[in-house]
Amino acid sequence: MKITDIRSMRLVGPRNHGVGGGTSTLSKVIVRVDTDAGVYGLGEVDNFMGVREGLAYMRDFFRGRDAFTARALISEMIYGTVAPHNPLTPRQGTVMPGGAIAVSMCSPTATPWGPVAWAASGVDIALCDLIGKALKTPAYVLLGGKYRDRAKVYLDRSSPDDVTDLGAWEKMAAETVASGFTQMKFDIDYMATECVGDIWNRTLSLRQINRIVERLQAVRRAAGPDFEICVDCHMQYNVPDAIRVANALESLNLLWLEDPTPITNPDSCAEVRAKVSVPICVGEMFIAEQFRLFIDRGACDILHPDVLFCGGLHELRRIADYAELHHLPVAFHGNGGALATIAAAHAGVASRNFLGLEYHFVESAWVGEFVRRDVPLFRDGHVELTDAPGLGVELDRELCRRHLAPGESLFD
Repeated sequence: MKITDIRSMRLVGPRNHGVGGGTSTLSKVIVRVDTDAGVYGLGEVDNFMGVREGLAYMRDFFRGRDAFTARALISEMIYGTVAPHNPLTPRQGTVMPGGAIAVSMCSPTATPWGPVAWAASGVDIALCDLIGKALKTPAYVLLGGKYRDRAKVYLDRSSPDDVTDLGAWEKMAAETVASGFTQMKFDIDYMATECVGDIWNRTLSLRQINRIVERLQAVRRAAGPDFEICVDCHMQYNVPDAIRVANALESLNLLWLEDPTPITNPDSCAEVRAKVSVPICVGEMFIAEQFRLFIDRGACDILHPDVLFCGGLHELRRIADYAELHHLPVAFHGNGGALATIAAAHAGVASRNFLGLEYHFVESAWVGEFVRRDVPLFRDGHVELTDAPGLGVELDRELCRRHLAPGESLFD
């Protein structure tokens, strides 16, 4: 089957609980890869700068290529080929229909991460869906087969709207437990914003640390001793203060402390890891090579790739296998809606060392409903997978129509 088109469609709608609480607007982008056999696949990308430009480049670069060569296509997009290059792709320097210049020897930006990998991620998800449909087999079979029938989900709660209200922290925790989930995450950098005096400084004052501890103690009381709690530093802090806050939280028995320092430097993260007892989780924006760097430097305990950013489903499985070879677990960061979540679940059930999959948008129902399938998105805190071919999803066209961004149109 030859690729005939790669298209995208942007949806917008309310985000009823955002980072740090409050409401905002949310955008999700759906990808569709079409073929000359009439079989198509659906994927998802994040609405980050440069991603849709990357999709347009891939459409021009890969039109006419075999859709079954998914791994080769994504590898060529991210890493390029050596001369004389692939005869099926536009010649180096060719001006393609969309106006971009074809690059054969490396990625279109000369780097294998960022918007190039993010666009490739959505196309790889769609190709896995497409190939699974063509072969009448679930995507997890293409990824090596399943170890389990369902993928555990953990909720990102960030913080309540009023972080000073301990009752609001307890209520959020109790509601999460009651909804059937067994793990949740909160954001260190949004837990005590009233204590921040200098927004440019990567420090945590003792006053701020004390308020963070008090609020997470309220969460622990409401959730109980067996509930898994994680915290995210969003790459914000310096080494000594990341160590200080991690040690202050030791009694809460956290599952992990995420991205304590800026992730461009594995040495700073390794220094934190060496001086705290809380496991260190990193990597939501990493490709495989960056995970290798952090593992080799002893900078992490848990790998945290995102299917939207690492290069797609095949790369996600590759990262999980590399972690398994080092006896490390993987948890999947989840910045996507229903489609990316289900896609990541296929990789989760096919990965021996899988801990769980993140979901941010439980309060914004439309994000979990723009695709439909035979079973609910979540059941008892998990994504259940069936033997439906591909990702086992179809668009809810009416919901997509209601949430189309200005200037967008539904796929034909």
